[in-house]
Amino acid sequence: MSDRPAATSVSREIRGRLPLEALAADRGLLQRTIVKLAWPVAAEMLLQTVTQVIDMMMISRLGSEAVAAVGISFRPMFFALSIFLGIGAGTTALVARCMGRRDPELASRVTHQAALSTIVLAGCLATGFYLFAPQIQSFMGAAPEVLVLGTDYLRALAWGMVFAYTSIVIAAGLRGAGDTHTTMRVGLLTNFLNVILNYALIFGNLGAPALGVYGAGAATSIARAVGAAVLVSLAISRRLVIAPPRRLAAFDPDILLRIVRVGLPATAERALMSLAMLMHLRMVAGEGTMAVAAATLSQNIEELAYMPSIGLAVAAATLVGQFLGDGRAGAAEQAGWQCARLGILFMGSMGVLFVLVPRAWLLLFAPAPPLVPLASDLVRIMGLAQPFGAVALILSGGLRGAGATASVMAATALGMWAVRLGLTSALMRAGWGATGAWWAILADAVLRAGVLALMFAGGRWKRIRL
Repeated sequence: MSDRPAATSVSREIRGRLPLEALAADRGLLQRTIVKLAWPVAAEMLLQTVTQVIDMMMISRLGSEAVAAVGISFRPMFFALSIFLGIGAGTTALVARCMGRRDPELASRVTHQAALSTIVLAGCLATGFYLFAPQIQSFMGAAPEVLVLGTDYLRALAWGMVFAYTSIVIAAGLRGAGDTHTTMRVGLLTNFLNVILNYALIFGNLGAPALGVYGAGAATSIARAVGAAVLVSLAISRRLVIAPPRRLAAFDPDILLRIVRVGLPATAERALMSLAMLMHLRMVAGEGTMAVAAATLSQNIEELAYMPSIGLAVAAATLVGQFLGDGRAGAAEQAGWQCARLGILFMGSMGVLFVLVPRAWLLLFAPAPPLVPLASDLVRIMGLAQPFGAVALILSGGLRGAGATASVMAATALGMWAVRLGLTSALMRAGWGATGAWWAILADAVLRAGVLALMFAGGRWKRIRL
């Protein structure tokens, strides 16, 4: 009974302003608050991943070509996503500082400006993706039987980009303010709707036409549109900690410049990462459709391990930013390391399971039998990378929350381009095939974890002014 009022108090503070003085003095309270911030994000990501798993289970029934079409289409979309993840990183850092300084009005203005710029940029990109979908598929090295399917899928996703990316940026503002619960609830609605629409549109159930791979993309776009509408409606109704101004179409150049200053290195970092992942998959595509399908399945499985660490990265960004805004640099560092320790525990445990029973995870996707041996090898290698990935992911979040986005960009460039791509090229030329590409991913994770840990321990991020 005595624990309930304290838990309720912390929850209310999270939806408003975090109790920074108490958190700095009480390590136990800090740990509980980290979990309270992280679990809704992890749950939201898990819901999204479960939806993707169900998607892939449905799509895999259409054949390996359909699975490969989805995998090849994902990388260009992820590259576009990097722009808005960068805007989101700048938004989170600025909002967290504003909330730490007890200025929620400015935090709301920052989020509003980020959302406006996202709508404009996403509209331009969506048009380009729709018009040039066949050329994008060809660039990715899609086989002829995959190209047509991939073009349909990419075009179905394109018109939903504005809704998806606007939601991401608004969510970044809410998380910077300490509200990780709202986007989880909206995500629950979005993903549930996505599954129902997939069932209807892929196979022609519930009176809908059977659209195959195109139906999977259309279902995703429709669900994203509904989710964005709900999130924007909640913000406009002023039921959230972040609320837009009365003039919804008004741009503020000064605030936009601040977002760009922090977000541009984050955008470059995400773009470098996305482009490296795109090039990495393109190298794997040289091994054939079977290798692409196995790579796609193993990466979907790995996402299950990343869910807690994504939540912990958000918690690290929020706490580091708000502590710095409140003038508590020591507490900011303590929060970052505590998030990293929890991440090693979670992802390390998942990594052990990946190494010991990879085929059990593959059963979730009902893969074609020829895919299983190669995909199992890739899942095992990813299992070894999990604890290093946790450190890299979470400390990157902490550094972004401090506004040290250029440091994260440098670490990403070194790990992804010099190590992952360079080693992949060397190992594949030596005849290691797709498994060589995955050993390169492990090497990249180890290097970036070490570099980012040194950067965080160095403490230069504590002196950044936003």
